Amino acid sequence: MEKYEVIGTLGEGSFGRVYKAKQICNGCFVALKVISKRGRSNKELKGFRRECEIQKNLHHPNIIQMLDSFETDNEIVVITEFASKELTALLAKSGYLPEDKVQAIVWDLVSALFYLHSNRVLHRDLKPQNILIDSKNRAKLCDFGFARNMSTGTHVLTSIKGTPLYMAPELIDEQPYDYNADLWSLGCIIYELLMGTPPFCTGSILHLIRLIRHEQIQWPTFLSENCISFLKGLLQKNPLKRMTWDDILEHPFVKGHLVLSDDTSSMPLTRQMTPNSLQIKETQRKESVKIRQSKSSSKNNEKSEQSGEKSKDKSSEVKTDAVASGTSMVEQLNESSPKNSENEPFTHDSEASASMSKTFNFIEDNQPIETEEWIVFLQRTMQEIINGELTSVSETTQANVIVSPLRNPNASPRVLTYVCKLLALPFVVKDVPDESVAQVKDLYKDIKIVPNLVYASKLLVRDYKGSSSSGSMSPANSPVLAALDNYRDAADLTTEDFEALENMYVVICHLVHLDEQFLIQFCDALVVLSVYKLMKLFLLLTCQQKYEIIGNVLAILTEISRKVPENADVIEKVITSSISNRNINFVELLRSSDALLRERTCYFLLNFGRHASENTMAELWNETLKETLEALMYDSIEDVRSAAEVAVTELKIKDFYAL
Repeated sequence: MEKYEVIGTLGEGSFGRVYKAKQICNGCFVALKVISKRGRSNKELKGFRRECEIQKNLHHPNIIQMLDSFETDNEIVVITEFASKELTALLAKSGYLPEDKVQAIVWDLVSALFYLHSNRVLHRDLKPQNILIDSKNRAKLCDFGFARNMSTGTHVLTSIKGTPLYMAPELIDEQPYDYNADLWSLGCIIYELLMGTPPFCTGSILHLIRLIRHEQIQWPTFLSENCISFLKGLLQKNPLKRMTWDDILEHPFVKGHLVLSDDTSSMPLTRQMTPNSLQIKETQRKESVKIRQSKSSSKNNEKSEQSGEKSKDKSSEVKTDAVASGTSMVEQLNESSPKNSENEPFTHDSEASASMSKTFNFIEDNQPIETEEWIVFLQRTMQEIINGELTSVSETTQANVIVSPLRNPNASPRVLTYVCKLLALPFVVKDVPDESVAQVKDLYKDIKIVPNLVYASKLLVRDYKGSSSSGSMSPANSPVLAALDNYRDAADLTTEDFEALENMYVVICHLVHLDEQFLIQFCDALVVLSVYKLMKLFLLLTCQQKYEIIGNVLAILTEISRKVPENADVIEKVITSSISNRNINFVELLRSSDALLRERTCYFLLNFGRHASENTMAELWNETLKETLEALMYDSIEDVRSAAEVAVTELKIKDFYAL
């Protein structure tokens, strides 16, 4: 570092912080990228070093040149040439660009991408944030290659806003990443430059997946024929129908304006695939689809054979300490959350999802954590909130410090419990101004409190002996983590574990009922973190002892059915996921001694029955369940009677109900 003088911060990239610096020897400006080693496996670090070596040997006027790299004990530092402007800044200033300016940028981007592919290098993370403009107004690609090593990129857990808006359709279907995916991303960028928004724009990963799969791209009418033709060639959903490099180089929109280099690999990715190669690739794709369908079918068959089984787990009772008064925080939040009543209106803020400008990224922090020191710090901060000082939960930097244990597998359940109680305090402390609560709520959405709580519960319950690394992703750049995690049995969880889980899900439950954006974030977390089995594991707990966790998870899933029914398929995946052939005992839940759990189970069955497939309901439904639900119409508690009556009235018209 003695060779460079750091001038200031340029921003945060997907893998670290970026600084503007000056070379002391000649006064030239450079960009200094600092990549933390914290939370990264040896495999990841080895990959970073390999990418550095590859990039040092790449030289093209439209690619940010890597000048040097070195390591400290805790960081990898990469030195690159400095470019003064960002493409995103141009877009932010004008909204969109005229076709002639876009065309000049396209010439530069195509030149750079052709050079990379000619040298068998995939970018993997093409987006406007990774395009810079130099002093000569040349567009330059940066940050390529590193995405392959970002194995913990889960897209949902940090305050960097956005969804993978430039992700190719084949990645959604878990096909391997190849050069065609880069071409799709290039098309998305060109579309956004011309239109001011990507072809598919949303703040939800689940919604994005649906749009890419089912919606047609809206083509503008004010562009030239060559421009539209070029765009359509790149934005073909079927990668086999996308333009090849031979097509691109001859296309009139770019022909004659590209900077082509003779410095290429002997086996470039830009070479036209032979008919035989195309046939092999298509066969592999079909085989991949067939295997996934086969796995899904076998799971359904296995579940059908075991549908009559019941299961019970013995667990110890959990008690939650009161924080702000004689009433427990769990009880206060349960009281302040809207009930799952069909007769009561739910209030929430409906927000149009803004156009997202950066992709999410997440790095698990596995540094040692001092439990007692953290608890003292959290208790002191909680007292400040009780006294009316909400800076710790309304200012991003401080809030991120408080949330950090949620991403640390070394955090003790006691620390996690205190974090959750602290996060809940602004909603239960008396006399907090409404505008202060609204500010806290907005910050919680921004720093992704709900997905982080879901992730914390996954880390807490995960069986590290039988699980893969939390960072496993399949394939590279897929938005969904590989579902390879194993979880501990309920009997192996401690009282402190259960207390932490109880506090996590009462906070999540309150937030998803408070604002629909929290609910959307929860749905995305379910998919991206692949925690269907974890949710089912919670519903398999013995209800007499863990009714708070079960009730809150049921209420959250019910809210998905009510408010975002287009995401109801994630609930079906929870219910039908396979855990040692065990099925959720809804009869036991309906017979619980806890009235709120009985009520919430009624509303869950009602809303799940509205959207679940007939086959799933036929497997779940039986005579005992039907009779138990009908018996609750005569329950001693009015709210339970009302819930049962509404459920029976609506469900009895369904085909599965009569048996």
